[in-house]
Amino acid sequence: MTRNFLLILLIFTFGCNQLRTVNEQDLSKPEATDAFRDYLTTAHNYLTEQQDICRNDYGLNNWERWYYDDETGILEFLNGDTVKLRIKYQQVGTVSEISNTWLWAWANPNLEDNIKIESKKVSELGEQKDFERLTKRKWNADEVDGWEMTSIMAYLTNSKGAYRIPGDSVIKFIVFKELELVN
Repeated sequence: MTRNFLLILLIFTFGCNQLRTVNEQDLSKPEATDAFRDYLTTAHNYLTEQQDICRNDYGLNNWERWYYDDETGILEFLNGDTVKLRIKYQQVGTVSEISNTWLWAWANPNLEDNIKIESKKVSELGEQKDFERLTKRKWNADEVDGWEMTSIMAYLTNSKGAYRIPGDSVIKFIVFKELELVN
């Protein structure tokens, strides 16, 4: 009887320690090295230029409403019920407005695989250049951080633009390479 009690006590203790480790994970924002800041500046300039092209040539931000589908990876912009612009996208990651954290698409098990393929390239770049913000799956962040990570992925993947999809408590960040004006 005593032996069984000790065994149960050990299992319970070990299990609780495992739960404590998960709940107390380090969510601190990784430091930005000079090399990281230089890469980010280049990426930001690239995305700013691409966004200007999207606004001027495709009217991005001029449409009445939008609809996205994570299963297909399609974002559509509409006027009334008429689709005007169709975009094939890849998700970069999300910012939670509840926990104030960034979560990379490559680390999100709830996403469809087809919309997070390109995000894995960001993790690989982070490993190569020792940029921890690109390899740490989740960390304390705000919307500015979301745009910064989106700039990096856009630059790395030669994307034509990016978009921010607001939700109730999560902001999704996406990049895209294919845009189609629909008549």
